Amino acid sequence: MKNIQIALLTMFVSAGSMANSTIDQYKEMATQLHQQLLDQKPAQLEKNAKNLVDTSKTIVIKSMQALPQCQTYLTALLNAADKIADLPIEEIESGYHADGKLPPLKDGSCYHTKDLLVHPATVQAMAKIGIDSKAQWKQAAHEIEEVLEHLSAVEAVFAKNDR
Repeated sequence: MKNIQIALLTMFVSAGSMANSTIDQYKEMATQLHQQLLDQKPAQLEKNAKNLVDTSKTIVIKSMQALPQCQTYLTALLNAADKIADLPIEEIESGYHADGKLPPLKDGSCYHTKDLLVHPATVQAMAKIGIDSKAQWKQAAHEIEEVLEHLSAVEAVFAKNDR
C-alpha cells in the first residue's frame, strides 16, 4: 500500500509535464488504434486497446488533480477500470457510457476524461468478443473517433491549469 502511495505522490509532483507527454502519447496511440480499426486488422487489437485504457488512467489521475469537483466520479471510474472490458457491451453502454454505474455527474468537464477510458475499454471488449462485420469495425472505429474529440477538451483543461 505504501508503494502505491509513493507512486501516486510521484505522479502528482511531476503531473504538469507528465500530463502533456501522456496526452501526446495517448493521442498517438489512439490515432494508431483508429487506423488499425479502419484497416480492419485484428492482430494485437485487444492488447492495443488495453494499452490505451492503461494510458488513460494516468490522464484520469491528473484530471482529478486539475478538476477536484470530479474526484468522486473519476475515482469510481478508476476503481472499475480494469473490469469494464470484461463486461457485456450493453452493460458498458448503460453503466459507463450512460453513467449508470458512476456517481452523479456534477460537472460536464468530468465527462470528457471519463470517455478517454470508457471508449477504448469498449473497443477492448469488442475485440475480446471478436469483431466480425463491417458494421462492428465501423462502430469500433467510431469509439476511437470520439476519444480523439474528447481528448481536445481534456487538453484544454490542462492548458488552462498550466497558465
